[in-house]
Amino acid sequence: MSVCKERAWKALTDLSFERVTGTPAEKKAAEMLIAECAKSGVEAHLESYEIDMPEITQSFFAVTAPEYKEYVCIALGKSGCTPDEGIEAPLVYIENAVDANLIDVSGKICLVQGRTGPDFAKKLADKGALAYITMRGNFFEDPEMKTELRPGNVFGKGDVKVPALSIHIKDAEKLVRMHPEKVKVIVKQNGEAKGQSQNVVATIEGTDPVLKKEVLAFTAHYDSVRYSTGAWDNMTGSITILELLHHFAEHPAKRTVKFIWCGSEEIGLVGSREYCKAHKDELENYIFNINFDMTGVTLGYEYLCCSASEDVMHAIEYVAKLNAYPLTAKMDLYSSDSTSFANAGVPSCSFARLNPMGGATIHNRHDTMDHLDPDSFMITLNFVVTLSEQILNAPVNVIPRKFSPELEKKLEEGKKRRAEFEKKEEKKDEKEEKKEEEKK
Repeated sequence: MSVCKERAWKALTDLSFERVTGTPAEKKAAEMLIAECAKSGVEAHLESYEIDMPEITQSFFAVTAPEYKEYVCIALGKSGCTPDEGIEAPLVYIENAVDANLIDVSGKICLVQGRTGPDFAKKLADKGALAYITMRGNFFEDPEMKTELRPGNVFGKGDVKVPALSIHIKDAEKLVRMHPEKVKVIVKQNGEAKGQSQNVVATIEGTDPVLKKEVLAFTAHYDSVRYSTGAWDNMTGSITILELLHHFAEHPAKRTVKFIWCGSEEIGLVGSREYCKAHKDELENYIFNINFDMTGVTLGYEYLCCSASEDVMHAIEYVAKLNAYPLTAKMDLYSSDSTSFANAGVPSCSFARLNPMGGATIHNRHDTMDHLDPDSFMITLNFVVTLSEQILNAPVNVIPRKFSPELEKKLEEGKKRRAEFEKKEEKKDEKEEKKEEEKK
């Protein structure tokens, strides 16, 4: 039967429920994937790892003058805490943390836009800001989604802890127009709390005694965000590699195939990074990583982000043309699990079926089965069956272990940033150890 549209659609339907990383629901989904693998006679197992899972105990934001009004908000994990009574101060709107925006933030609470991280928080703290508020959502979504602000953590880690929370963008616009005299923020949390997530891993060994040492890894993340069933993002990708497992269980290839369902992608590619770290010594045998993140949308187009050499992208484009597969391809690092493998030195790519402007949406209650289509789902799957069979059964490896010059530059810059971050963390650990020794 190889790949099967009806089987895939049933599995996709069964697994489309909220699967936030670190929760029992994510673990339930992992166990269901293991059970699905068993139906093809393939044993899968869990590989667990620790994740940051801050415990938010209080999130509060209100305008206190000239008139009192409370707003729906959610604290940002790992940002910092206010005193029990909160912080009350004037509000200032800054577009971003460039110097020209930071002239008048001392003793104030800042309303900001865009991503925030340790450097951003340090800039605000150095200029005397007391707390900051970010924006979520969009102007045109359903009114009830204002009450469904998605939890999130401050990007990265750092020593500077500035209390932070998020409000809806509609409320942010009202605040800027209102020019309130005073606002109040309360953030209470255990930002150091930890949780556990897991990857699901299955292997089908190659049939050729020599070539089986070479590995092609299929990946897709199976976690979702809060308030979302995550049908499109990314149970479609997860079921795509499940169907590939069914196919290669029935038609074993010369090379070995790994199937990796990654947890914790939505909090920063954590599951795939943990996999690459745990399997570091094996990765020299991984010839290619093919990742899937969002396939099967009814209105959409087939997209490839190639994180390898230009030769690989052109080869895939060639196979696509031979099979009348309408592919739009780009050389880059993708915001999905393929980037973890590229950072680990493994040539990688991500396939997706992306939406047109105004089409299906993700990271909210509208990511359901409603905008997906089984025939559209099979477009990506059928092509990758053809492509991966050729790679896995080729007499010689057709994937050069190199990256395009522009990707090499991006990867080197990323390594430099990670090295600097790790150095800071080591110094932080040394300071904490010294403090503990002094207490003794």
